[in-house]
Amino acid sequence: MSSRQFIPDNETERVKALHRYEILDTPPDGTFDRITGIVARLLQVPIAVVSLVDNDRIWFKSRHGLDVHQIDRSPGLCASAILSPDIYVVTDATKDIRSLANPLVAGEFGLRFYVGAPLQTHDGYSLGTLCAIDKQARPISPQEMAILSDLAGIVMDEIELRLAARKVDGLNAELAQAKEKAEVANQAKSIFLANMSHELRSPLNAILGFSQLMIRSQTLAPEQIENLGIINRSGEHLLTLINNVLDLSKIEAGSTTLNEKNFDLYRMLDDIEDMFQLKADDKRLQLICERTPDVPQYVRTDEVKMRQVLINLLNNALKFTQEGGASVRVGIADSQSLIANGKSPKISNEKLAIAFEVQDTGAGIAPEEINSIFEAFVQSKTGREAQEGTGLGLPISRQFVQLMGGKMTVSSQVGQGTTFRFEIPVSVVEKSEIESKQTKRRVIALEPNQPRYRILIVDDKWNNRQLLIKLLNPLGFELKEASNGKEAIEIWDSWEPHLIWMDMRMPVMDGYEATKHIKASTKGQATAVIALTASVLEEERAVVLSAGCDDFMRKPFREADIFHAMYKHIGVRYVYEDSTHDSSIAKQEQQNALTAAAIAALPVEWVANLQEAIPQGDLDLIATITEQIRTQNAPLANAIKSCIDNFEYDKILRLIADGNG
Repeated sequence: MSSRQFIPDNETERVKALHRYEILDTPPDGTFDRITGIVARLLQVPIAVVSLVDNDRIWFKSRHGLDVHQIDRSPGLCASAILSPDIYVVTDATKDIRSLANPLVAGEFGLRFYVGAPLQTHDGYSLGTLCAIDKQARPISPQEMAILSDLAGIVMDEIELRLAARKVDGLNAELAQAKEKAEVANQAKSIFLANMSHELRSPLNAILGFSQLMIRSQTLAPEQIENLGIINRSGEHLLTLINNVLDLSKIEAGSTTLNEKNFDLYRMLDDIEDMFQLKADDKRLQLICERTPDVPQYVRTDEVKMRQVLINLLNNALKFTQEGGASVRVGIADSQSLIANGKSPKISNEKLAIAFEVQDTGAGIAPEEINSIFEAFVQSKTGREAQEGTGLGLPISRQFVQLMGGKMTVSSQVGQGTTFRFEIPVSVVEKSEIESKQTKRRVIALEPNQPRYRILIVDDKWNNRQLLIKLLNPLGFELKEASNGKEAIEIWDSWEPHLIWMDMRMPVMDGYEATKHIKASTKGQATAVIALTASVLEEERAVVLSAGCDDFMRKPFREADIFHAMYKHIGVRYVYEDSTHDSSIAKQEQQNALTAAAIAALPVEWVANLQEAIPQGDLDLIATITEQIRTQNAPLANAIKSCIDNFEYDKILRLIADGNG
């Protein structure tokens, strides 16, 4: 018989199927060995094997009573057995024409009995056989063949299970790898957010801080003060915007929460109008802000998120409008109209639904883009052409509205404009329930009879150090500065400051390591360390406090927060400008301190230098002398500084002359 007669028609596909199971040339396996043992006992034969027919060989996965690992494929009986899905039976090989020429039959091996059940895959390929072999001719019953066929099915099930297990292991490995990549990506995202927040908030710290310092000046014209106020308010709004953009990750994680408070809705709307009026004027656009009379003035909801939604929508409205203008309309929502007149309808929990409508006469949004504009990082065609923005404003706005219990809709017509509408449920409150904002009382001096407080300012950025120096130096604090944690430790060790303002991210040695070193000693426990960080990540607070810091303050900070923190941690007391009582006390103290006798009691050299510096207008020398005087008589130093700030030079010179006389 030709060897081609032993090759199945689907041989190429069959061999591929065999190889996909990756079972060839694998170590012995107890499961398959037990099955061949059962076959040998059941049929009472000396040899039973699990054979797999490869391209040019027959390889035995399990062999009971046989020492050979493999044989040539042609003209093996197993190669014949895979040609049919039926059991292949040879009861006496010497009388069976199919096997007379087989070397295992004609040779010294002397094979006489062979029965093989094909191992068929689920998709119909015969991989090999479960076969029984004997050197004695013998019959086989139908029942024995049925059992052998069932056992062959078990062998194939086991082979399939091994493949499935390998696939599962592979999938698990892929999942583990994917999880690891996701964790790495998430960590990278957190690092990115931390870095981004630091890089964005650090320059804002200088913008807001120095604008606050300039507003304190008594020599600026009212118009300049007003301009600085606009810069400061815009910086505050920018800070809020940055915070909310960086909170996108919290939105995605579902961890953004509501922070409801009572506030003045009218004031918030007026602030937003003031904020955008200049932008509208620059583009020669109309800006209309209206509210119906029934809108309550004092409400309770998340003011920050409501403000941010309106800022996002109004910013887009003006950005994409070249002619006409934009409008913000606020009213009470009802079933007929978003902006309703008449009696205010109430909804659940005794709340009102306040409706907001931001409309523009800009480029508009195409119908096919309406649904996608609320997806993160997706912009409309108009937005892409403008080549500005991140595509985050609208997704964040809608998420915020939904979080506050409302809904947002949009209607637009290309070339005509766009209208965004949203409703937010609010609770109506009384004016008396509004958290009274503490009157911004400007600190002008330190109360008398206090220690000479030593303050160390640690920051790698010069402008950040200067901001605190310019804020604290006029009040009479003794100040030193360091640009990294190593310098801070050296100054702390020799100078023993009462309080350290510690930036946390610095070269050479960061604030975490420096704080741990300082707080590890008994001496360090007596020093208050307040962390300054530009990070917005809430988990940063726990890390900072665990390093030993006594408090945590985010950049950009407000000067009132700085003063309050020093009062809280080291007990500094202040004199305020806008307190009539305190101001009068301060003035009285200055009058009492600024006398000819007090000046005459100073070292002669100091007085002579001061008398020479004033006519020359040498402000640096005057400041140096004043600080020298402060070490001996702080109230007198404050009084002299006040006279210099108010150009009362003659008054000081007259008192010096009186003291000399």
